[in-house]
Amino acid sequence: MAPSPYSSPKQAAALLLLLILCAGIASPTAAQPLASSQAKALLRVRRLLGFPPALEPLRGAPDPCALPPSPTLAVACEGGQVTALSVVGDRDRGAPAWRAALPPSFSSEALFTTLARLPSLARLSLVGLGVWGPLPGAKLRRLQALQQLNLSSNYFHGDVPGDLARLYSLQSLVLSWNLLNGSVPSFSGLQFLEELDLSHNRLGPAAFPDVGKAMVRLVLADNNFTGNIPAGVSALGQLQYLDVSGNRLQGWIPSSIFSLPALRYINLSRNRFDGQLPATTACAVALAFVDVSSNLLTGARPACMRGNSSARTVLVAGNCFADAKQQRASTYCSPGALAAVLPPPQGNGGGGHGRGKGGEIGMILAIAGSIVGGALLIALMLMVVLRRARRRHPEVSVLPKSPASTPAKKAEGWKAPSAQKIITPADKRHASQAARVNTLEVPAYRVYTLEELQEATNNFSSSNLIKTSPLAQYYNGQLQDGSRVLVRCLKVKPKYSLQSIDQYMEIISKLRHRHLVCIVGHCTVSDQENPNTASSVYLISECVTNGSLRSHLTEWRKREMLKWPQRVSSAIGVARGIQFLHNVTAPGIVKNDINIENILLDKTLTSKINDFNLPMISTSKNGKIFFEIPFALHEDNDIGSAPNTEQGDKQDIYQLGLILLEVITGKPTDSEIELKSLKAQLGEALTEEPDRLKDMADPAIQGTFAAESLSTVAEIALNCTAGEPSDRPSIDDVLWNLQYSMQVQDGWASSESLGLSVKSQA
Repeated sequence: MAPSPYSSPKQAAALLLLLILCAGIASPTAAQPLASSQAKALLRVRRLLGFPPALEPLRGAPDPCALPPSPTLAVACEGGQVTALSVVGDRDRGAPAWRAALPPSFSSEALFTTLARLPSLARLSLVGLGVWGPLPGAKLRRLQALQQLNLSSNYFHGDVPGDLARLYSLQSLVLSWNLLNGSVPSFSGLQFLEELDLSHNRLGPAAFPDVGKAMVRLVLADNNFTGNIPAGVSALGQLQYLDVSGNRLQGWIPSSIFSLPALRYINLSRNRFDGQLPATTACAVALAFVDVSSNLLTGARPACMRGNSSARTVLVAGNCFADAKQQRASTYCSPGALAAVLPPPQGNGGGGHGRGKGGEIGMILAIAGSIVGGALLIALMLMVVLRRARRRHPEVSVLPKSPASTPAKKAEGWKAPSAQKIITPADKRHASQAARVNTLEVPAYRVYTLEELQEATNNFSSSNLIKTSPLAQYYNGQLQDGSRVLVRCLKVKPKYSLQSIDQYMEIISKLRHRHLVCIVGHCTVSDQENPNTASSVYLISECVTNGSLRSHLTEWRKREMLKWPQRVSSAIGVARGIQFLHNVTAPGIVKNDINIENILLDKTLTSKINDFNLPMISTSKNGKIFFEIPFALHEDNDIGSAPNTEQGDKQDIYQLGLILLEVITGKPTDSEIELKSLKAQLGEALTEEPDRLKDMADPAIQGTFAAESLSTVAEIALNCTAGEPSDRPSIDDVLWNLQYSMQVQDGWASSESLGLSVKSQA
C-alpha cells in the first residue's frame, strides 16, 4: 500500500514538533517569559492527565517555553502566551506501556476548560494519553485561534460536536483511533480546512460529511458512513489523499473523482459500491494508488485501472469485474435490471442537447420509484393472500419450490429423485444480507489488560488450565462481572510488529455473529527485548457451557434430547454462521473446523461454531490477495501464508453435510465405508421407498417431523457430501433449503395441532 503523507498520528505529531521548533527559532519574541497563569494552566493539564511521563519535564521547569522539544513534548510560546502544545503519550492501544484509559475520576470537560485558558493556542496535539469521554464542543469552541487539532489514539466517544465546525481558523482536524460513535457535522464552512481524519472510529450510520474546497487529505476509513459519495467531492481540486474504505457507502462511484488533478491516493475498498465504471473514466497523472476492492462493481475496468505499473498500483479483487482475476460470481454483484444502466455522464462535457443530468437522474429515480412502489404493493397483496391461505391450509408451504441444477456425479447407490425439492435462491444477495448484519446477542468487544486476565484466571493457575502445547495455552476464566470466558494464549510470529497485530485484532473484533463463539476481547504482550514487537496475544472468547450438538443428540440421559424442529433450527444456525464467514470478507473465511463436536449450544439451544479460522487478509503490490496467520500455531513456526483456500468453501459445505446426516440419524459415521453405505441407503429411500426414510431417522425424533421436511434435509445433506467439490451446493442454497424445511415443519405442526383440537372437541 502506498504510504500516506501522514502515515500515523505519531509521525504527524513529530512533524508538528519540527514546525514548532522552527517557529521558535524564527520568532524573536519566543524568549519572553511565560505568563504565570499560562504556566499554572500547563501544570493543571499535567495533573488532569494523570501525570504522564511525557509531561514530567514541566515539573519544576522555570520556563516551559524554554524546554527543548522532544518526540513526546513540545511547547511553543509567543509574547508570553502558549501557541502550541504537543504531548504524545504511551497509552494508545498499540504501545507497550499501555495499561488502561485514565481513571473514572477523569473529566474531559475539566481538561478542555483548562486548555481554554490558553487563548492563543494555535496547535494542540494530545495523542495516546488515554483521554476518554465526550468531546466538549463548547469548551473547544473557545480556542478560536486553533489551526491544528490532533486528539488521535484516545478513547473519546459520542458525536463529533458541531462546535468544531465553528473553529474558522482550523486547518487540520485529526480524531482517528477513538471510539466516536455518533454524528458528524458539516465542515463546508471551514475555508482553510486541509486535513480531516476521522478514521478508525464507529461514526454513523451517517451520510458522507460535507467538506470545503481547500481539502487536501480526507480520511474516513473504518466507520459506518452510509449513502453515496456526494457530487461535491468531484470539485475538490486540491485533494491529494482520499480514504473511505471499510464503510457502508453504496451506489455508483463518481468517475470524475479519479481525474482530480492533485489526487495521488484513493482507497474505496470494503464498501458496497455497485454498477460499472464508465470506459471513459480517466485517472489523474499523479494518481499512484487506487483500491476499489471488495465492492459490487461489474463490467470491464477502465483503461487506467487495468493493471499495475511502476507509476500506479491498482487493487480490484473481490468485485465482479469481467476482465480481472480474484473476482466473485457475477450474480453476487448484480442488483437486477437497473444494474445494466451506466451512471450518467460526469464532468463538464457531454451535455449537448436534450435533458441534462438532473433530468436523466430524475427520470431514473422516477422509474425506480415506480418499480419499488409497485413491488411493495404486490408484496402487500401477496402477504394478505398467503396469510389467509395459511390459516385455511397450514400444511402448505409459502416458499416456492424450484429445482436446482442436478449434480453431474452423485454418491454411489443414489439416484436423483424425479422431482427435486432443492431450492436455489435467484440472487445470492438476498440470502446473505441477513448474515452480514446478524450480530444480535453478541457480547461487547474490548481490550483487556494483562492484570485483568491474571485476576480472571487466578494468575493462570494450573487449576484453570484446560489444555496446553508449546505454542498455545487454554484457560478457563471469570471476569469481574461474573461472566465466564475462555482465554487462549498464542505466540506471535517474530515478523509481526505491535502495530500490525493491533490492526489484525481490529479486523478480528468485527467477526461478530450470534452463531459464532465470538472473541470478546484481547490483550497484546510485547517482547521484552524488542518492545516494538508482539511476543504473544491473549484471545478472550465467550464461554458456551451447554455442551456440543453431538452431546445433545447422543447423551439423552444427561440432556434433553433434541426433537426434529430443534435439530433443524440448530442446523440453520450453523449454516448462518458459515454463510457469515464465507461472505464477511473477500475472499471469504473458509476451511474452518466445522465438525459436530465444535458446534456448541448455549442455554437457549442457539448453535455456535466454536473453531473457525482467523486469517490476516493481505494484498500484495500486484493486487493478489492471500491469507496469513500471525500466530505460531505449528511446531515448525512456519512464517508462510495460510493453506490454499481454493474450494475451501466446499470443504465447509462437506462438513456441514456430515452434521446434517448425524442430525437425521442420530449416529456418527466413523468411516468412509459407513458414510458411503448411509448415503446409498438414503438415496434409495428418497427415490424408491419414501416410507423407508422415516425408519432411518433417529428413533428419538419419531412422530416429531413432517415427511417433506425430513426428505428436504436428507436431499441437501446428500448434495453437501457429494464426492466432487464442484457438485456441492453453495451455503446460500443450503440455508435456503433448511429454512424451507423448517417452514414445512411449522405448517405440519400447525395442522397436527388443529387436528388434535378437532378430535378433542368431537
